Amino acid sequence: MHLSLSLALLLAVGPHAAQSTPTNASYFDEQIVNHFSAEPHETTYAQRFYESSKYFGGPGHPIFLVMGGEGAIEPSTGLFYPFINEVLASKFHAYVVEPEHRFYGESLPVPNATNSDLKLLMTPEQALRDAVTLVNSLRENLGCTGKGTPTYCPVITVGGSYPGFLSFSMRLLFPQHIDASYAASAPVKFYAQQVDGQEYYDLIAKSAERSLPGCAKSIQTTLSDFKASLAEATYQEVAAELLNMCPRSIPSYIDDNEKFYQELQMVVAYTFAGLNMANYPPNDETELHEVCKSFTDPDSDWAEKLNFLFGTVNEDEDACFDLHSQLPAGDKATISSGDWSGVGTGADGKMWDFQTCSLLVERIDITETFGARPWTLDWLNDHCQQRFGISPSPNLLASTWGFDDILSTPLTRTLFTNGLNDGWSVGSITETLSEERQLIAMNFPNGAHHSDLSHSDPGPDDTEDIQEGHEKIAVLIGEWLTEIMAEEVE
Repeated sequence: MHLSLSLALLLAVGPHAAQSTPTNASYFDEQIVNHFSAEPHETTYAQRFYESSKYFGGPGHPIFLVMGGEGAIEPSTGLFYPFINEVLASKFHAYVVEPEHRFYGESLPVPNATNSDLKLLMTPEQALRDAVTLVNSLRENLGCTGKGTPTYCPVITVGGSYPGFLSFSMRLLFPQHIDASYAASAPVKFYAQQVDGQEYYDLIAKSAERSLPGCAKSIQTTLSDFKASLAEATYQEVAAELLNMCPRSIPSYIDDNEKFYQELQMVVAYTFAGLNMANYPPNDETELHEVCKSFTDPDSDWAEKLNFLFGTVNEDEDACFDLHSQLPAGDKATISSGDWSGVGTGADGKMWDFQTCSLLVERIDITETFGARPWTLDWLNDHCQQRFGISPSPNLLASTWGFDDILSTPLTRTLFTNGLNDGWSVGSITETLSEERQLIAMNFPNGAHHSDLSHSDPGPDDTEDIQEGHEKIAVLIGEWLTEIMAEEVE
């Protein structure tokens, strides 16, 4: 997943971006490097995390465990979600804790990790066990007691996007530690290999068309004209004469017209995917709408339209476009990487490329609107072997954890929320699976990527469906907490 920065995806950055809460970092010095080691406590590292006791009512009150994901979390960002930090924490007198995911930011189990280190230590389950270890230490430090006692502190995990999948997985794998889960825009079906490759970018195109009629067709025409230009000139000539590209900014692995087209095609596709995630509320003030206005302008040619789009990627809209800026860190980095919605850039991009090369395989085709390029497992395997010396295991997590058939697991008390304007909703749980087991889905027709988490409630910009959703979520969590505190230990 990609916008201009990996963290942008966690916050769904846009004109109506979430107002995260800057917070001083804390460090859990006793985090375990390898939870599957024969002597796990022998080797530890300092995991960065953020916490707030602002509304905490003391032992006997809940803890919201907000899962970190595919990006560093700096103190300037701190705690992600005001709906959790302020609204729900205030309502339920809750503690909030948010760990940074291992191998992102400052949370490095080993320095200068090799590919062999990453194969062993950079897995979703290692990250989940980090969170369990941290929250159990926190419970002890807060004076919380065991389940069935008045001073028990229930833990509810929260996350949006990949962290939404982690939130769901925490409840699935560790029900003895985690009492309930709130999973927003969680791509569970992607990781269960239950999504057709065309679905993701089909919905991105549909969202663009909803933002401004004619946009999807204009994207397709623009890319077709761009491709035609390469039949008449070299990619170096097109970059220098028609596109606002910085001199010598084309990565050296791009050495022919076809590869140049494919990598620019990928930039266009994942930039629209990022605009889709931030398209909330869906009106004529979003950046998606502004880009669609440019693409549907009959007086602009294909190069002007692409240059406008690249200007939205640049921090300085008037600067030339440096194609190197789209690369993740590390050897043999390419723009087309493990995640065809975009892996991001820099160190975060490298880590997400690794994760989507190993266990978090996402089957995403580039559809006709974006120039048509089919995803194949063979392509992914070649990329991952060259980049990290690994082969992807697309079915391993689902078959081991059982989430390819959730009702066959003992999972209970899990809320799945989805913005139906979000491309990731095609791989999320959009139907209530069981009222009895409280496996509930809430869908928001006007919502984008975890819009319910990205905005405080109430807010003047929130759509009616999100406002109603916030009320329902608060009621559901209240019912869960009452039920949890009434439970007796078996």
